[in-house]
Amino acid sequence: MRPMRPMRPMRLRRAPRPDRPRLLHEVALIVETLEDIGVTRLSRGIFNCYLIHNAGGDPVVVDPGLPGLAGDLLPLMEEFGLGGVTTVAACATHAHSDHVGGVPALVDRIDAKVHLPERVRSFLEGAKPRTPRVRDIARIWPTSFDQPFDGHGLLDAVRGARVAGYGGPAGMRWPDALEAAFLADGDHLPGAPEWDVLATPGHTDDSMAFWHAGTRTLLSGDAVLSVGGRAWITPETVDDAASARTAERLRSLDVAHLLPGHGRPVHGDEVTARALGPLQGPRGFGSFARGLLGCLRGGRGQSAD
Repeated sequence: MRPMRPMRPMRLRRAPRPDRPRLLHEVALIVETLEDIGVTRLSRGIFNCYLIHNAGGDPVVVDPGLPGLAGDLLPLMEEFGLGGVTTVAACATHAHSDHVGGVPALVDRIDAKVHLPERVRSFLEGAKPRTPRVRDIARIWPTSFDQPFDGHGLLDAVRGARVAGYGGPAGMRWPDALEAAFLADGDHLPGAPEWDVLATPGHTDDSMAFWHAGTRTLLSGDAVLSVGGRAWITPETVDDAASARTAERLRSLDVAHLLPGHGRPVHGDEVTARALGPLQGPRGFGSFARGLLGCLRGGRGQSAD
């Protein structure tokens, strides 16, 4: 694997007060820039958003799930010298509200062209999307605990669910005046033509991932999560058979950098080939308790072993 230059250290926009020990760690926006890849992760709790800013075209925002994202993103774009950019592509790996709930607010602040998976077209026309059941969502607690708890991010996700996307009994929400284009398997990301669009159904019927062969980087959405420094094929699905086919496809890629929708990025050789299967994540009350405590304290909550 080609050696990477050191990544920029993660930055916290607000630090906890060291003179007041607390169980609940006060976590701010986490910003992590991967220089060689040209991608920056913006994370609040378990909610990851990515800015592609070194593609030779317009910046691309992937999975703008939180309404407050625009306030985090625009100052960061200024830091990268992108303050004068007139157009941004906002692309979603799927239309769950925690991946698109920040789109309307972003469009209000900047000229963002919205791109959704092709399957979402039918949802906007009235078809009801399938979404994982609560018991399926509960299976990914190891990933939820593997990132620091951020109450601000959680509340922002609740706000976003009222604005755009799906995930509950109301079906697909979308502002009538907000236009969107659609992405299909084999397309390239607008503004970033070296990134390929891959259909990855299983977690949802509209799930997609974005693949950059040159840097061996996979923006996996929720098809592949991470826990304890390992890739993890999601157990949170609406279609297990489709998820298995997706897993086979993504395991065949020579992934060196996994940037998941939830969980910390994973770097190394054969990242997806060595991914944990859906039933191989941490289990048991002991793992749950350690994970919860680590999450609340702002540290790594899980080990994949």
